[in-house]
Amino acid sequence: KKLIGETAGYVSTSLFVLSNDVKMLRSALWCSGGGVKEYEKAPFHSPFEGTINLSMTAKEAISSQPPSHKGFLTIFQDESGLGAWNRRWCSVQDNKIYYWLYPEDEVNQNKQPHGEIDLRNCKTETVSIASRLDCARPNTFVLVIMQAAQPGDRASIITESNGKTTQTKYMLSADSREERKQWMEVLNKCLQSVISWNH
Repeated sequence: KKLIGETAGYVSTSLFVLSNDVKMLRSALWCSGGGVKEYEKAPFHSPFEGTINLSMTAKEAISSQPPSHKGFLTIFQDESGLGAWNRRWCSVQDNKIYYWLYPEDEVNQNKQPHGEIDLRNCKTETVSIASRLDCARPNTFVLVIMQAAQPGDRASIITESNGKTTQTKYMLSADSREERKQWMEVLNKCLQSVISWNH
């Protein structure tokens, strides 16, 4: 018997002991039809026999604060078949880049983002500086997004669609070299997290 605190109550000590454990790897969670893990090296006195079926769900959990960043970026966009650079207020949240026309629009609950770039669909594994062949504008980096084609998707200066998938090439330019390095660092952290959970 064990006395708890200064009360007069008593409880029985549990007789349960750890018999064995099973480690689930991330790769097993994404197996077709569900991950299967055998109960290996069970001690001879183990009470388990036969098959135990478990139903589990898993989601990404980041111990630290997820990467976030805010500031102005100038985005190359298609406008009526012509390319144009538009300065936008951008915010990285939950592995997405949201952008508005002005900084105050972000805190205005009545203002929806002017657009978004979903990093979970990013084909680019590492954000790098745009080559001079792609863009001569300084402090520009590139993100290539690929997702399932949607009704209304069409080819443009920045978009290619084959009816099944749509690929969009975003060119984003920071105001300075230092800001460009900050944006690339944050976005690469996001992509590392996304890639680790998609493979």
